[in-house]
Amino acid sequence: MSRLIQRSRRPTAPDSDDDIPSVAPVRMPRYEPPYYPLNDISKQQLADLARQGSDPTARRLLEKHLARSTAELTQSVGAINEVLSARKRHLGELAKKRLAQGEEEKDEQELALEEYITKLDGLIAELTDQAEAALRQVIDYRAEIEDSRVVLERVLAGLGEQEVRVRARQAEKEKQRGEKRVKREGGEQRRRQRGPGGGDDEGEEEAEGEEEEEEEEEEEEEEEEIQAEKEQLEPLPGVKELLEAARKAKMEEYESQSAYQKYAIHNDYIEFKRTWHEAMHEDDQVPLPDPTTWFDEHGRPVKDAAVGDEDLIIEREIIDLKCPLSLQIMKDPYSNHKCKHTFEKSAIMEFIRSNGGRAKCPVCSKELRIADLYPDEVMKRKVQRAEQRARRGKEPATSDVEDDEAEDASLIVGRSVNVKKERSGRRPLEDIEVDD
Repeated sequence: MSRLIQRSRRPTAPDSDDDIPSVAPVRMPRYEPPYYPLNDISKQQLADLARQGSDPTARRLLEKHLARSTAELTQSVGAINEVLSARKRHLGELAKKRLAQGEEEKDEQELALEEYITKLDGLIAELTDQAEAALRQVIDYRAEIEDSRVVLERVLAGLGEQEVRVRARQAEKEKQRGEKRVKREGGEQRRRQRGPGGGDDEGEEEAEGEEEEEEEEEEEEEEEEIQAEKEQLEPLPGVKELLEAARKAKMEEYESQSAYQKYAIHNDYIEFKRTWHEAMHEDDQVPLPDPTTWFDEHGRPVKDAAVGDEDLIIEREIIDLKCPLSLQIMKDPYSNHKCKHTFEKSAIMEFIRSNGGRAKCPVCSKELRIADLYPDEVMKRKVQRAEQRARRGKEPATSDVEDDEAEDASLIVGRSVNVKKERSGRRPLEDIEVDD
């Protein structure tokens, strides 16, 4: 059964006994499968349903809810992990200040903050895992909606195959009845050619009576044959059975895909991972791990890739916060699904519209449309944090890209630095309970 239908069929209890109707329940007739295919009008209605959808307004509303759920989950995972990062950063500042003063022993404030962060870390990890599982469920729902047209098209194909089989069966029966009819007509013609024999009236009446009896018997035999054919007919799969079979087959096709195919290359999941990763490493600017490492061989989500105590060469990100078009610090950054470059919303919108709705990316020449753009909340938070650091006097609001490197105003420019990371293993997110 459909995932969406399962969740919508929840019984509601009446408010009081007064609300319970006193009418006796209606006994529904036993289901009888069809023996003949749908007529042309019914098939045309199904074709219209497959082409247009059952209710365009309801579908748009459902897609709107799923898009809103995706946005809320993505923003939430960024917000809660930013809180944890801020607490850890504050703890690091306390430790740095203490060591600068030559004090080895931690004071009560630092110890209390450590204990608080330990508890907060566990809580946020649990909430993050739940948000990640919920987003995968939303993606599953979206896939089911997108597959609904294919399901209906398969139902129509099944009905077409039924009609071909039924027509072939009817043609064979008509052929058999025609052969019997020709045989009977041949017998009647031979009797008429022989004549009544004596030519007297009594013989003629007797012959006519025999012919009438034979005709009645033949009609009865034909009716019995038709009735026997009806009883021998095999029932056809109804529209309900065809729909369930097509939906099950499409579901099995979807479930047979790997987690990487279903989620890791999905734009919504990629944005979720970017937001999550950026909130965890907002000061380190560590690049997002490759999507092929996001799930284990069993399709379970994993944490960031494992690293050792030895020095590693990590390609760090250097973020250019200036729009390549306006050359100003971005206030409302928009990225796209075609390339990795980010622009100020007003600048890229005007650029695309001025080129007839399609334009090559000013940086990499990939073709962009307005439909490819989306608000980049991750970049927006980076801009806000950079401005906050600039106000605190820690670093300028723009990137540290040199002038000769800034000519290519791409979003990510790489350089290598030595870093040492604490050992950690890949931990699969298991036993996540998701409410139905």
